[in-house]
Amino acid sequence: MPLLQDLVLELQQRLGETPPAPPTAAVADAASSERINVTLPRGVMDDLKRHALEEGRSCGNLAAYLLEEALRRHRPLG
Repeated sequence: MPLLQDLVLELQQRLGETPPAPPTAAVADAASSERINVTLPRGVMDDLKRHALEEGRSCGNLAAYLLEEALRRHRPLG
């Protein structure tokens, strides 16, 4: 039993340890965002509205998601 108790105690100690908090600057950088204005052709905007409505999200939220995905896919390899 002592071996099992030692293992339980070690596990409890490890679970009780919390990772160090990230630096304030890293949190601020991750949380920052900027607003832009984009003019879209009528047909593209209509498609964006339709798609957003189908997904139950705002046009701005969907546009931001689509831009992020496009940038991820078009990053240069290397």
